[in-house]
Amino acid sequence: MDLRRLLTLRTILEEGSFAKAASKLCCTQSTVTFQIRQLEAEYGVQLFEKIGRRMVPTDAARNMMPYIDVMMVAINGIKQAVQQHAEPEGELRIAVGETLLSYKIPQVLKSFKKRAPNVLLSLQSQNCYTIRDSLLANEIDLGIFYRVGKDASLITENYGEHPLVLVASPELTLVDFTRGNQHIPVSFIINEKQCVFRLMFESVLRQRKITIDSTIELISIESIKQCVMANTGVTYLPRFTVEKDLRAGLLQELPLSPVPETLSAVCAHHSGKVITPAMGLFIQSLRESLDA
Repeated sequence: MDLRRLLTLRTILEEGSFAKAASKLCCTQSTVTFQIRQLEAEYGVQLFEKIGRRMVPTDAARNMMPYIDVMMVAINGIKQAVQQHAEPEGELRIAVGETLLSYKIPQVLKSFKKRAPNVLLSLQSQNCYTIRDSLLANEIDLGIFYRVGKDASLITENYGEHPLVLVASPELTLVDFTRGNQHIPVSFIINEKQCVFRLMFESVLRQRKITIDSTIELISIESIKQCVMANTGVTYLPRFTVEKDLRAGLLQELPLSPVPETLSAVCAHHSGKVITPAMGLFIQSLRESLDA
C-alpha cells in the first residue's frame, strides 16, 4: 500500500479536480493521473469516470474517504507522539473571526506568546466561510470562528453559544422590527457580504418582508458601533461585543425575536493535520482563557 496514492485520492475529492489536486500537491497532473490508475489497479475498481469534460468520482472513491481519514489520523497520531516533547517552534498559521479576534482572543495570544516565544505566529482576521475553506485547503493550521455548516474533514472544539442582538442609538425611536410587511427608514451597518450574522439578519428581513433604506459596509466592529452610537443606523452583532455599551446607555437593544438567535464559537483543525506542539499549546491557552 502506497499512502501517497491514498493522499492523492483524498486531495482530488477535497479540491474537486485533478488539476487543483496537482497544484496543491506540487506535482504534475500526469503524476496525479498515474497514481490514481495505480490505485485503481491495486483495488480492482474504477475511481473516476469521465462525464463531459469532468472526471467525476465513483461511489467506490467516495466510500474510501472515511477510511483514508482514519488512516491519516492514525499516522498523525504517530507523528504527534514523536513530537510531543519537542520545544514549540516554527510557524503557526491561525485565522480568527473579526469579533472573536477583537474581544476574545487577545488574552489567549498573551498567554501563548509567554509559553511559546520561539513560535512565529501568523494571524489573520477572516470571514467564517473563508476560514472553513482555508482549513479544508490546509492553508492554515487552526481556525477560530463561528460554526457554518458541518464538515466531516474538520475536528472542532466548541467554545460556547453566543446570542445575537439588534442594537441602535438611544436616540432612535418608533422602530419595530417585530412587525412584518413594512419599510423601516434606517440603514443597516455591518461588515462584508458573507458575514454570518449579517446573513442571519437579512434572512429575518426577507422572511418578514421588511425593507430598509440601505446597507452600509464597514470593516471593523468598532467603527460599526461608533456609527450606530451616532444614530446613523442599526447593527446586529454578538451580544458580548456590545454588552458594555448597553450597560453604559450608549446603545439600546431593539426587540427582534422572542428567543435570540445564537452562534457557536469553535476552534477547528483539519482531521488529517498533525497537532504540533505549537498547535497543542495554543489550544490549551484557548481553553484556559475562554473557560476562565
